Amino acid sequence: MKNSARRVDLKNKTIVIMYMLYFGDMVSITPFLEVLRREAEGSRIVLVMDSRFQESVKYNPNIDEIIPVDRNGKDKGLMATWNIGRQIGKLKPDVLMVLHGTSRTTLMGLAMHPKYWTGEEGTGIDHFFMDQPIVIETYNSHAVDKYLRVLQLLGVKDVSHSGMRTYTCSDWEDKAREFFQSQKLPQNAKMAGFSVGSSTPEKNWPAENYGKVADHFFEKGFIPVFFGVKSELGLIQKAISSMKHGDKAVIATGHLSMGEFIAAAGHCSIFFTNDSGPMYVADSRGIPTISMFGPSNAKFHHPLGPCSQAISSWDMPEGPEHVNKTIASGNYVPISEISVDRVIDAGEKALEKAENL
Repeated sequence: MKNSARRVDLKNKTIVIMYMLYFGDMVSITPFLEVLRREAEGSRIVLVMDSRFQESVKYNPNIDEIIPVDRNGKDKGLMATWNIGRQIGKLKPDVLMVLHGTSRTTLMGLAMHPKYWTGEEGTGIDHFFMDQPIVIETYNSHAVDKYLRVLQLLGVKDVSHSGMRTYTCSDWEDKAREFFQSQKLPQNAKMAGFSVGSSTPEKNWPAENYGKVADHFFEKGFIPVFFGVKSELGLIQKAISSMKHGDKAVIATGHLSMGEFIAAAGHCSIFFTNDSGPMYVADSRGIPTISMFGPSNAKFHHPLGPCSQAISSWDMPEGPEHVNKTIASGNYVPISEISVDRVIDAGEKALEKAENL
């Protein structure tokens, strides 16, 4: 299907966006939301999203309402999906934008009866009902840019933006400070953040390598702080056990909510991570972020900050392959081929650049 541009008036409308993906994905659409808010003057912007990741955008000023979907719990199933669509329909949506199409988005779209329906098809029948189907997942542009292209196809000329952004609240900021105080850290402590896990083992740079990087920057005066979900504690312990200064490391895992982590990440001076949600979060907080890539494509998922850098184990070609297909094929250079010295050098240069900005 070839995308075609069509001017759509976005001002003074009720605009519903459906995007039910994961933590990092919600951060990657923040430039889209920024541009949409600027273009859609006087409009009500409603985001339908996975309930597990609400805190990632809860305080985003470019959203007026969040409709959470517990897609693996009470909202699972055809009837529940249809009922959510009908409830959204009561808002009388003028424009429905689907940024990631699935059979669920098709059913919800049919139930809500929007005046104008555009975005990615969820099933083979969507084009019979959609006003403007758009191919979004093209695997030839950065994750941020592919969503901005949707707005361009709707007639938006100015898609300039300030990068990925996350927003917190005073409560989250207080909880982050309280956690650091509980670890007996000085108020002005310099911290290096680490997130050693990801959605799949093949995307993980070796935990012991993170430990070596943490040692290096500890000796430069940065206290290593390890973030992550509880299932990553084994990797974190492996990283810390490989350190000479492991007793100085701080484990934040299990102590912070998603929103509190977003706030805490902003206290770091530098952040090291795999291709993951925490990568996008650290970058969105303006922290120099060094991210390691193996089977996933750094060209399309790298952090955007001026002091951030993606390090890839190979020069992955542009192409239609999703990371899971790349992993299944085995046709990539393992992430473990990235050397510790290369990561340390990138971190040193990022800190130097940040000081000179």
